[in-house]
Amino acid sequence: MKQVYKRIGVVFAGIAFLVGCKGDGTLLDLYPMDPIVNPDVGILIQENRFMNVRLDGRQRISGITEKGVFSTNDRFQSFDFESHPWQGAQGVVAFGDGLIVHTPNDGQSFSLRYSTDNGLTWATYDKPVLDEADLAGSVSVVQLLVSANRLVWLLCQQHNGADRRMLLYRVDLEAESSQKLLSKAHAIGLDASFSGGESGWLLYAEQDEPEGRIHVLKTTDGGHSWSEGAILDGVEHPAIEPLDARTLLVYDTAGNVFHSADGGISFAPVAIEGGRISRCRAVSANIVYALFASGVAKSIDGGRTWVILDAEAHGIKISGSAMHFYNERQGIVYGDDKLFLTDDGGAHWDILVYPYDYVIR
Repeated sequence: MKQVYKRIGVVFAGIAFLVGCKGDGTLLDLYPMDPIVNPDVGILIQENRFMNVRLDGRQRISGITEKGVFSTNDRFQSFDFESHPWQGAQGVVAFGDGLIVHTPNDGQSFSLRYSTDNGLTWATYDKPVLDEADLAGSVSVVQLLVSANRLVWLLCQQHNGADRRMLLYRVDLEAESSQKLLSKAHAIGLDASFSGGESGWLLYAEQDEPEGRIHVLKTTDGGHSWSEGAILDGVEHPAIEPLDARTLLVYDTAGNVFHSADGGISFAPVAIEGGRISRCRAVSANIVYALFASGVAKSIDGGRTWVILDAEAHGIKISGSAMHFYNERQGIVYGDDKLFLTDDGGAHWDILVYPYDYVIR
């Protein structure tokens, strides 16, 4: 029988001391009054960490931690927690459209697993994904994507001696079919993304070209045909974020940001002062949020110009490794052991989960 914990209480240590404190700089000034506590595991994130979190409505938040699945309808005044160890630690994982896909290494290749219940149970795609011709050498998954209609995309890299080949496969789990849509010799796949079901982009580097030079490929027919776009230089570990079928951003770990309004044929550099983007999230064709190591930026003109938000909650700078937005105004930023929420497009934030040192365990 699955064990579910409900109506989790709220406690904190040193309450007499805290209530007696007055003036600025006390813990009451720095922290909310209601840290999140689970009586069975201590704090929700004590010796635990968030793997994926979603804002499913104006109040409902659900997610997966390393030790279980949780949901709350009242922003952690109470929450349900179902203990279950996370099984996607090894390999590549992607989330989307109520689906989790996972490709653990399997010798010289990989296997494909998927879950439709937040990782509580898993099924294995038991048909071959790769063509026989692609089994030479070793093949690894660079990136997994879930696009419209739960189609799964696998950007793969084949190593055969000194030669490299970039492969792109699409798997239809419901139809139990896979299709190779791209094979490019001497190419190294870096990142891919889609806008809707038809428009998509892929970033790659040529095996023998200078380090830092990347190429952009674009499809407008769901990956059946691809055309060459721009070439960008001086780019380190890039990522791509589409806003619509023609507008996209490319950013990298060195702090470079590039904007394209013509589907990737040309790019213009964009200046964002305040940090290097670790994650970028477009919530409409105009509204885009960028997450730094510490802080958040926002664009209201499709990524052409940016404003650094005064993103703090109870004196703590907003930080995390991922974010999710329900609409243009409501979103969350979270890391391994913290979760922040905004209801007004980033103007104000609140702490919903934080590693409180003074919580009774």
